[in-house]
Amino acid sequence: MNIIFLTGMPAAGKTYWGTRVAEAYGFPFIDLDEYIIQREREDIRQLFSKGEGWFRAKEHASLIGLIGMIKRPTIIATGGGTPCFFNNLKQMQRSGTLIYLKARIETLASRIGADEQVRPLLRGRQNTKEVLQQLLCERERFYEQASYILQTEDISLSTFDEIIPECINKHSQQGLSLQW
Repeated sequence: MNIIFLTGMPAAGKTYWGTRVAEAYGFPFIDLDEYIIQREREDIRQLFSKGEGWFRAKEHASLIGLIGMIKRPTIIATGGGTPCFFNNLKQMQRSGTLIYLKARIETLASRIGADEQVRPLLRGRQNTKEVLQQLLCERERFYEQASYILQTEDISLSTFDEIIPECINKHSQQGLSLQW
C-alpha cells in the first residue's frame, strides 16, 4: 500500500503540507481528525469530552478502517497523538511511509496562538510552550521512528519532490531513514 502518513505535534503543519503535497501529486488527502469528526458528527472538543481513551479508541478504529479502504497513493495527516496509542505506529509503518514534520516549540506555540481553545490537550492550560514541550517529550520517541524527519521551518514543496517517489515505492526500500 502506498499511504504517506504525516505525523508530528499539533500545529506542525500536517494538514497544511498534506493538502499541498496531495494537490501537487494528484493524490487524495485525508485529515484523520476531520474524518473522525465527519463519522461521529461532533467536533474534536466534544469527542475529547467523552475522555481521551474513548477518543483514542475511535481514532484507532478510524485509522484501521482507512488503511483497509485505501487502494491508491494517499496522504493522511494524523492527529498529534495518533502514533502514540494502541499499535497505530506499527500499523502505519506496515501500510505506508511515515514523515515526521518536526517543528520547534516556539513555532508550534506561535501557530497555535488563539487556536488553543479548540485543541483539547491545550485548553485551559496557562503555559502553552510548557505543555507543548511536555507533549513533545512524551511523543518524540514515536515520531522519530518515521522514515523521514523534516524540519518544518526549512521545508518547501520541493523538499517533498525529493522523497515522494521513494515513499510511493516504500515496499522496495524498507528501513530508509533520512533527515532533511
